[in-house]
Parts: sequence; C-alpha cells; structure tokens
Amino acid sequence: METTTVKNAIERALVDGHLSHAESNYIKRIMYVGGTVTPEECGLWRELQDKIWKGEISLRD
Repeated sequence: METTTVKNAIERALVDGHLSHAESNYIKRIMYVGGTVTPEECGLWRELQDKIWKGEISLRD
C-alpha cells in the first residue's frame, strides 16, 4: 500500500478532530494490505498516536 494512501486515510479520519474505533481499524487494515507495514507507514501511525497523547485528537466509539 502506498504511504500516501495511508496518509490520506488518516487525514480524512481526523477532519472532525476525533478518531473512532472504526476509523482506527480501517487505517490499520489498509496499512496491512500488502502484508508488510513500511517504516513510513509506522511513522504516520506514531504521529497519529502522538496527536492523541497530546490531546490534539480525541478518541470516540
């Protein structure tokens, strides 16, 4: 899977400032489509987690 696809999925999911469980699962699913997660995709996931820890993004059901 291209890194841009993962990045775009993250950006779409965060438009409202929240990350739902379904959105999180979708992002992880597209990261694993090729069978291997690239270092770039891991970096994007870490950035997402960092935003959650900083309170920039909230989690919702």
